[in-house]
Amino acid sequence: MTDPNSLDQDLLQAILHSIPHGIVLFEPGGQIVFANNFAEQLLGFQAGELSDSSISCMFLEDDCEIFLPNIIKLTTEDGRFEGEALLRDRKNREFFAYITTFLYRGGAQDIIIAAIQDIGTLKTLQRELMETQRVRSMAKVVDQMAHHIRNPIAAIGGFAARLLRKGLDESDKQLYQDIIYQEASRLDKLLRNLADFTTLPLPSLAHDTFEQLLNRALNMIPEPLKAAASEWDAPPAEELRSVSAFMDVEFMARGLANVITNALESGDPTVGIIIRVTAVEDHIHFSVSDNGCGIKQGDLPLVFDPLFTTKNEHVGLGLTISQRIINDHDGTIKIESAVGEGTTVSMEIPREKRRSIRVRRL
Repeated sequence: MTDPNSLDQDLLQAILHSIPHGIVLFEPGGQIVFANNFAEQLLGFQAGELSDSSISCMFLEDDCEIFLPNIIKLTTEDGRFEGEALLRDRKNREFFAYITTFLYRGGAQDIIIAAIQDIGTLKTLQRELMETQRVRSMAKVVDQMAHHIRNPIAAIGGFAARLLRKGLDESDKQLYQDIIYQEASRLDKLLRNLADFTTLPLPSLAHDTFEQLLNRALNMIPEPLKAAASEWDAPPAEELRSVSAFMDVEFMARGLANVITNALESGDPTVGIIIRVTAVEDHIHFSVSDNGCGIKQGDLPLVFDPLFTTKNEHVGLGLTISQRIINDHDGTIKIESAVGEGTTVSMEIPREKRRSIRVRRL
């Protein structure tokens, strides 16, 4: 039987070239000593061009500062690393890859062996699955909306028919006209809220501070409604300025504005609003509390349901939109309430969409 240790270099290279995944061998200092054919094709290089290049040529510029050194450190200390990475080819086209590295100690120089698999198709399927889930969520809202739309339409039709009757006195005419106007306004709100919900795209993420977030959210709330609060208690601007997250600040502001508006409309004429923001490790926790009339325990499971509302002249969807925006940021939202004591809406989103290994040196 042939001793594997006696295999010559040409045969070993032939074996590596036959593997249908990218294989790159490089020194811990980053110098590439070998790349198989699949790796060269994946990265857009001609045969032999990757050799003597730096492994950094396939990483994004930002990732060369932290992520790549972390991969090398983990591999040299623990013997291996595996995880997703956003790489680039020779023409700076980005693609998602799954990287597995191993440390080989067998000669004068340690060698890191990196196996690279293009997972772009998998990422596309994940996005399509997310979009399917979003469509299902929208379909649920549309189904419920159809029922709610029928009610004002039926009322408008019924009272319009009454207006056509002969012999109506003026007081009845005015009453029917008022009802038609109210139902038409309600129908308009329903349709506008539905349009808001169904046209929300996926967020466009960037680093922004919670000072920006709160300012934009408050600017979305009508002044008379804000003025109705008996008290505002929020962190000072400098504190909010020091807290940032990877988010779509416009979308998040809409979601936060809906939550604050809901608190201001809690039914208590002397409602006070308390806003808190806390950085907890890799997440940001923020909450909106009011001292309003509170929510019945039986209604709490329904507060995020499309169109659920206990308020006259309201059509719901505000908290449903907030929940969707938070979910699209990989966050969580929950409500705690007690009748006669008030309500707290707690939200949490990650500081970074990127994993900590990409943003923090080990």
